[in-house]
Amino acid sequence: MAKSKIIPTESQYITMIEKKTSSLFVASCAMGAISANTTESDVNRLSVYGRNLGISFQIIDDLIGIIGDPKITKKPVGNDIREGKKSLPILLAIKFAKGKEKKTILNAFGNSRISRQAMEKAVAAIAELGIEETIRKKASYHLDTARKSISRYDNSAREDLLALLDFVVERSL
Repeated sequence: MAKSKIIPTESQYITMIEKKTSSLFVASCAMGAISANTTESDVNRLSVYGRNLGISFQIIDDLIGIIGDPKITKKPVGNDIREGKKSLPILLAIKFAKGKEKKTILNAFGNSRISRQAMEKAVAAIAELGIEETIRKKASYHLDTARKSISRYDNSAREDLLALLDFVVERSL
């Protein structure tokens, strides 16, 4: 059965991430702070870090799911489109696409029976829209917020957390 073609708004998408992926990052960071017997302020700062890291991670992961290299991702090209996953790259592609390209993308979305050739056309249409740059900018915004949340710390743990932020946004397709 195909998933609904109703696409969430960007705000609804971020809310979905906050309730799923991001909440796991928040819990992990907060529990680390609590386990270290830190202050409530530290728990809050690390929760902000985790929330924004989780959002960035998911945004980039969704991008990789759309236009990633299957040799790296081990997923068929366009698998997330075929499965009807409601992700920010798809949301933005549908929002920015016009005419034939929009029809091509919508035809592929949630269509488990789509041909490989038609899926490749949909992926190409999305790639040509410049979605990758937009997604990376949005992910970078959240990573900057995460970075600011731990700016008051000055130790090796902070350096490790900063390295993790860089890894998330720079993951290759």
